[in-house]
Amino acid sequence: MSRYYQTFARIGAGLAAIAMLVWFLWPGGAWQFEPEPFFAFGVAVVVWAFTEFKLSEEVIYRASTPNDIRFGREIFAYGTWNFRELLKDHDYHRGIHPRFLTEASLLVSETELGIAHFQDGRVQKKYLDFFERLKAFVDYFGMHSSPERFGSVMLQSVIPANQFDEMNVAPHHQVEINEVNRLATEAWKAMRPLITEIKERIPEVFDEQIRGGWIRSPEE
Repeated sequence: MSRYYQTFARIGAGLAAIAMLVWFLWPGGAWQFEPEPFFAFGVAVVVWAFTEFKLSEEVIYRASTPNDIRFGREIFAYGTWNFRELLKDHDYHRGIHPRFLTEASLLVSETELGIAHFQDGRVQKKYLDFFERLKAFVDYFGMHSSPERFGSVMLQSVIPANQFDEMNVAPHHQVEINEVNRLATEAWKAMRPLITEIKERIPEVFDEQIRGGWIRSPEE
């Protein structure tokens, strides 16, 4: 309800001004100037005017930098496909295409170098929260997995191909899988408020259609 406070204030101030005007003009025999209703009407009009000067909730603030618009679109694209698969939908009992880890690793590297960032301070704070969790996932998964060929498919897997048995997972591999899944979930949870903040602070990201896809990893 808080987002509609100004609208309610504008309506209330307008109705109050009309009521004061009726009081001021209400016939009571021979009309004469009365200072009390005139003063009340004047105050109501001034209050009404000030409610119109304030930015209303219907106005969308659009002053984002080109960097924030571009990077915001990349984050939305990641949330639509790459990172949704990497951090939310995938279960690391199975391997995943190595390119997913490469994509996330490159984003981590760009952030550490200061290349990937938001100039909007509020959005950057949410991004750094997400980045810390993404880095924890990338570091752990990269350390406890390797690219393995499963038949004709190359996958980044915690379990080596020559030891893979989905029904009988070694205890130490199960511990690693559980931790990778946990870190992925934590990173995804941090991505959701980041996306919400971008949506509110950088509305220009929606000026063009957002498409998921590979952004940083080399074309194959």
